[in-house]
Amino acid sequence: MDSLAGFADIAVPNKQIDCRDNELLHPTSVERISREYQRLSGMPVTDELSLIRAFYQCNEHAAYAGFKSMPNRHRHLRQLLQQENLQVITLIRQDLASTVASFIIAIDAGTWRRDGGEQINRFTFGPDYEKRALGHLTYILNSVRIINAIPGAIPLVFEQLCEPGYSNAALDNYFNRPVALAYPKKPTSGSEYVENWELFKNFIHAASKRIQQNQPA
Repeated sequence: MDSLAGFADIAVPNKQIDCRDNELLHPTSVERISREYQRLSGMPVTDELSLIRAFYQCNEHAAYAGFKSMPNRHRHLRQLLQQENLQVITLIRQDLASTVASFIIAIDAGTWRRDGGEQINRFTFGPDYEKRALGHLTYILNSVRIINAIPGAIPLVFEQLCEPGYSNAALDNYFNRPVALAYPKKPTSGSEYVENWELFKNFIHAASKRIQQNQPA
């Protein structure tokens, strides 16, 4: 999102209002954001879809306009995907164990942000973390299933995106320019902040196999 926002003709929420990470529907700030886009657009904003319409109305003259989101932010995802001129860009991380570990850190610390430094927060996996880890893992796997089913999406993989020199032809063609991270860095592995990493990784691996076996095809 930061890389895209760096282009003058690409509109994102944080160019207009205080919208950290450009998450238009973030649950902790969606009410404030809705009020601001109702004021900016002059349109009534009463739900998810009207907020999204107001955002695009406010940026109707931009060549591109978009925001960051997650599957659980949307009660009306199917309706949203039917909008004309909508291009979804998906991003998934292949390292499930590190993804779950980062969820735990983000909730315990209140943020994942490190500003490029080392992750100073650590935890030791044990019985008290099992239920939380399973909840995060179930959400992540369900999100991946939803994301992979979105028709016509441009799929990105986090680990690839973080490689120096990475390029994606579909992404570049859509924006009519090369798009990449300005300063790509190797993703942080959960092994750096989960004290008993092998135990945690094995737990996530076994649980993900059980969950995926029980998911509908």
